[in-house]
Amino acid sequence: SCKTEPAELITFMTAPTEINGSESSIHKSSDGSIYLSWIETSEDNNNKLLFSTLQDNNTWSTSKTIATGNDWFVNWADFPNMVSFGKDNLAIHYLEKSAPDTFTYDVKLTVSNDNGNTWNTAFAPHTDNTHAEHGFVSKVEVNNDAFLSVWLDGRQMAYAEKDSTITKEMTLRSALISKNGELLNEYLLDSRVCDCCQTDTAMTNNGPIVVYRDRSEDEIRDIYYVRQVNDTWTDPKPIFNDNWNIAGCPVNGAGISAKGDTVATVWFTRANDTPKVKVAFSTNNGETFEAPINIGDVDALGRVDIEMLDDKSVLVSWMDTVNDNTVIQLQRIQQDGTLSEIVTLTEASESRSSGFPRMVIKEDLAYVSWTNVGDDKLDLKTAIVNTSLLK
Repeated sequence: SCKTEPAELITFMTAPTEINGSESSIHKSSDGSIYLSWIETSEDNNNKLLFSTLQDNNTWSTSKTIATGNDWFVNWADFPNMVSFGKDNLAIHYLEKSAPDTFTYDVKLTVSNDNGNTWNTAFAPHTDNTHAEHGFVSKVEVNNDAFLSVWLDGRQMAYAEKDSTITKEMTLRSALISKNGELLNEYLLDSRVCDCCQTDTAMTNNGPIVVYRDRSEDEIRDIYYVRQVNDTWTDPKPIFNDNWNIAGCPVNGAGISAKGDTVATVWFTRANDTPKVKVAFSTNNGETFEAPINIGDVDALGRVDIEMLDDKSVLVSWMDTVNDNTVIQLQRIQQDGTLSEIVTLTEASESRSSGFPRMVIKEDLAYVSWTNVGDDKLDLKTAIVNTSLLK
């Protein structure tokens, strides 16, 4: 196969930021609109949550401010992300401190009903009112008038402080929320999960599916999933039993993407002290998953994302260490395990502040955002990757 010039494969874009942009995320609505969100932090520690939309000429619009605050919890791994639902509805969250302790913060959701021109008063999707960790949020459109929000919830930790019969567990919870910000339903999805790995969620033909890192009594922390079928949440099941035994949280969540009945998930494991990024497909709405496919990683750091293309293959992004350099890698994976060549998007920093690269796909183009760690500041970066050239 002929090698393409990198300029055809990757186009770097001008990001719409002014100061210290980081914590970026990128979202594509069902009508194909693409939204980039991020946080800017000033020298005096004021935070701004902003967004920009992709214009027809593949440039970013002038940024708009969603919310500001000086009491936020801003963290490299626990970042805002947006969801769109119905015609002009958007929802996004940020994290607001609830008490002085490091990990006491609430999820604050804000909804716009006019495509981001104005944003309604922020509210918490959890009603426990404890000073505990609430974060690592994912969201998905359920219908034109509602979305599902999923998060890690530390209320049991707070309850255990006051009652020695209660075990300190991180839980996985979700809520169905209307376009008016009304909590329509709250659910407990798993009563013991890993403390600080991202959740992710997607919509199948049968309903939503959520992936997250579980935590067994024996400190096995593998990726599990739950699905909502006929308004009932299934029992948690492993995507695959890696049997990764680890006494702390690896801060490395899974990614999931779905089209119709096909679902694909990507995750990082270091079982048997071997770092690997794995992909598994399902062809029955996530009821069962096939054996995992090992991708072309070298010495993976994880920090994964996945998006399904129109032919039901997937594009996977991850961070890897190659020849002592930290790089953001991309690879296309077919359901039969066929791997494309690996594309190195850019060199990156292995430091936490470089965050988690995020991407969406529109037609054959992947739009990727990540944080560049400079000598004295963080910069938001974006690029376009032509997936049709990934053979």
